[in-house]
Amino acid sequence: VLKHLRHLNFTSNMGEQVDFDEFGDLVGNYSIINWHLSPEDGSVVFEEVGHYNVYAKKGERLFINENKILWSGFSKEVPFSNCSRDCLPGTRKGIIEGEPTCCFECVDCPDGEYSDETDASACDKCPEDYWSNENHTSCIPKQIEFLSWTEPFGIALTLFAVLGIFLTSFVLGVFTKFRNTPIVKATNRELSYLLLFSLLCCFSSSLFFIGEPQNWTCRLRQPAFGISFVLCISCILVKTNRVLLVFEAKIPTSLHRKWWGLNLQFLLVFLCTCVQIVICVIWLYTAPPSSYRNHELEDEIIFITCHEGSLMALGFLIGYTCLLAAICFFFAFKSRKLPENFNEAKFITFSMLIFFIVWISFIPAYASTYGKFVSAVEVIAILAASFGLLACIFFNKVYIILFKPSRNTIEEVRCSTAAHAFKVAARATLRRSNVSRKRSNSLGGSTGSTPSSSISSKSNHEDPFPLPASAERQRQQQRGCKQKVSFGSGTVTLSLSFEEPQKNAMANRNAKRRNSLEAQNSDDSLMRHRALLALQ
Repeated sequence: VLKHLRHLNFTSNMGEQVDFDEFGDLVGNYSIINWHLSPEDGSVVFEEVGHYNVYAKKGERLFINENKILWSGFSKEVPFSNCSRDCLPGTRKGIIEGEPTCCFECVDCPDGEYSDETDASACDKCPEDYWSNENHTSCIPKQIEFLSWTEPFGIALTLFAVLGIFLTSFVLGVFTKFRNTPIVKATNRELSYLLLFSLLCCFSSSLFFIGEPQNWTCRLRQPAFGISFVLCISCILVKTNRVLLVFEAKIPTSLHRKWWGLNLQFLLVFLCTCVQIVICVIWLYTAPPSSYRNHELEDEIIFITCHEGSLMALGFLIGYTCLLAAICFFFAFKSRKLPENFNEAKFITFSMLIFFIVWISFIPAYASTYGKFVSAVEVIAILAASFGLLACIFFNKVYIILFKPSRNTIEEVRCSTAAHAFKVAARATLRRSNVSRKRSNSLGGSTGSTPSSSISSKSNHEDPFPLPASAERQRQQQRGCKQKVSFGSGTVTLSLSFEEPQKNAMANRNAKRRNSLEAQNSDDSLMRHRALLALQ
């Protein structure tokens, strides 16, 4: 039909010429009519409100006088001709079941998506590091969280770490200044220095867990923490084991002195620490930790954390530390009856209990937290364990050194050691007496006198080598010590006095002769050997 219309023209019944152009459109002029309602009788009135002139210039062909237009016959307001209103930015069009496609509902864009145009058919997803704003009209960068230096929690942990470093440095300074005093010497001075250095490393290692995690900090913080604590526990283990071996050994020989020497102690500490170093090297070589941006925990927050690489390696690191702590606890418990000046057992035992409580609590706390709180939990555990070791092992000694100098004397150390030796010898004497009495009773022999529950350290025999009067007065003026030793069902009162090695040579020779006569009991001699070795 279109082909024929292009060449068709005719005159209508009304005498008008009808033509079609090359596009098949009718060529002619049009009048635009608006239907009005008559105010008199409500009939329809045709009102011309414009025209369309085909022969006019382009842009001037259509003319409409909008002031004459009436909608619905009488209203000048353009009616809403769609089924649904337009959807604003931040929403999209949603299909209503059972309605035509022109009818729709406006649905808000979900979190993480946005729309920035009207009547959007779909919402666009934000990039990975961005999130939709409150109105869902655009995307904004996600919030980044880690244990920062500037937040209150990070500041508090940093202050506690600095406090620990300061206190440890103060204790190290006190031990260095009073290094020649008996208390410092009796606690194994060189190992104490190494122990304080390891505590400094422990407090310092906690600072690697604060701040934005980087690859190098993630790879450094766990080995630094693990090696520092193993070095610390190894020093405590060697100190406790050495004193225990001294007091429980047989007659000490030069071989014992060689094996209990300082070089071997440092060698044992080095070997224990080397095991932890090997664990860390294998961990860093096979599965090194790295910085990780976690988008999965919360949609609008990026948590920057350290991916440990291997939880099994972390378990070996902490497990080996706890194993050494358990061994140390065992030796400290065995050493609980040693002389007080040598016996750090109760303080070491308490510090190990704190250590176990902290790290046993750390495991469920570490597994149940996420984000920046994982680092915070580990920092708290490190600081708590470090403060426990520092306070339990060193604060009592610093208090004696600074505020009780009367107890920081060689006489106090000797009194304590001699009291322990006498206590052990008295127990052995009572045991032999009880055994002898039981044997005599079993053989039906005569019943002898039962051993007394109180044994005096003073000899019943007269001194065959009396001292000169002047030496006796000097000995009486010198400071002595008097201690009560309780055991079994009795109490032993021990009175001892000590003379300086530079005093009268004759007095020293007489004292040695008296000691040789008093050392008839082998147990007394054994304990004296042990005490002298411990003092050395």
